[in-house]
Formats: sequence, C-alpha cells, structure tokens
Amino acid sequence: MPDTQYKEVLITVLACMVLFVVLTTIILLFLFKYQQRRRLQQIQVLELQQQFKEQSLKSQIEIQEQTFQAISQEIHENVGQVLSLAKVQVNIIREGQRYRADLLEALKDNIGKAMSDLRDLSRSLNSERLRNSCIHEAILEEAERINRTGLIQTTVAVEGLFRDMHPQKKLILYRIVQESLQNCLKHAAATQISIRCQYCPEDMIIHIQDNGVGFDPEAALTAGHGQGLTNIRTRIHLTGGNHTIHSVLQKGTQITLTIPYE
Repeated sequence: MPDTQYKEVLITVLACMVLFVVLTTIILLFLFKYQQRRRLQQIQVLELQQQFKEQSLKSQIEIQEQTFQAISQEIHENVGQVLSLAKVQVNIIREGQRYRADLLEALKDNIGKAMSDLRDLSRSLNSERLRNSCIHEAILEEAERINRTGLIQTTVAVEGLFRDMHPQKKLILYRIVQESLQNCLKHAAATQISIRCQYCPEDMIIHIQDNGVGFDPEAALTAGHGQGLTNIRTRIHLTGGNHTIHSVLQKGTQITLTIPYE
C-alpha cells in the first residue's frame, strides 16, 4: 500500500475514533443531564407531596377543632336545653298529685328530639359514611338537620349526571360546605339558604347563597375577622379547586366552590 493511501486510511480511522469519542461523550453528558433533571424533578415532586401532606394534616386538625367547637355549641344550645326542659317536666310529674298525660307526652317528645339531634350530629361527623355516599346526599342531610332546628329554611338542588370524586376531596368539600353553612347561621342573619350542586363534565360546582346582611370579604380578612374565609380558601386549594365569594350588603352572599373530580 502506498504511503499516501496508508496515511489517508490512518487519518480516516483516527477521525472516526475521535468522532466516536465525541458522540459518546455527548450522549453521556446528555444522559447525565437527563438523570440530574429527573432526580431534581423527583425531589420537587416529593417536596410537593410532603407539603400537601403537611397542609392536609394541618387542615384536618383545624377541621377537627372547629367540628368539636360546633358539637359543643350545638349540644349546649339544642340538646342541653331540650334535656333541661325534660328534667323540669320530670320534676313536675314527680311532685304532682295527679296523672298528667300532657306532660308525659311533652316529655316523650323532648327526649325524642334530643335523641334525633344527637343522631344527626353523629351522622354529620361520620367521615366513613361520607366516603361511601354521594356528596349531594350528605349536603341534603346537613340541610335537613338545619331545617329541623327551625332557625332557617335551607333548600338543595342537584343538576347534572352524578360523578364520584376522590374520598379525601369529598370529605374536604363537605367540611367546606359545613363551614359555609355555619358562617351563614352565625353571622348572616339570614332566613333562607339555597344550595345548588352541579355535576359538570370535569368539575363539581356548588353554589351556596343566603339572603342575609352581606359583608365585605376583603375587609373581613384585613381586619382579622375572616377565619372562616381563610379556612375555606386553604381547604379549597388542597382539592386543586377554586372559589369565589360575592356579597352585597343587606342583600346576601353567594359562595361558589369549583372542585375537579380527579
């Protein structure tokens, strides 16, 4: 083989080897960068999951505390008063000189009402029951419980084809609705509440409207009086949803909750 041809072959081989090394280096660098990005994404996902768990746990603790407060208040204001009246009726019957059928019947009614109130409270607190039922059915039961108090008239309408959602989302959504209804009962001075549950293709939308005195949401938050609003905002973000609050003084308030099924 002539010397010139030998050099050309040698150069060609060396060039191929250099090209192979360069390509291999590029591929290795690409794989290294890809692995770095993947690890970084995995770390970020884990951090987000941890943040979600921490926020979810914090929200659950807040929900439990507020639920216990609501139970205490309801037992004191409703069940406690009914049982106190029943005790008075028992004393009257015991001290009376003759049989009083009317007092016995009233006593029976009051004990039955106390038992019914306690049963309603138990059902509203049973998260396992909620997991196995439709969200609009749980809301309807809550509305019926409020109606039985005689304090305010609450109606529920359901639109669209039923779709179930993740149990944790459903529980958080139900507690948000309970929080909203409690705010109406405590602060709105309303006589009517209407709830509309819409099963849309991608999201569930719940409208809660009252005919109360209304308020300024931003002013309430700024003044530090909007703990209930803050709870609603925090919890709705945990579900990946959003909310709006529209309120007009002396005309009422509407809260709209939008929550994706998945």
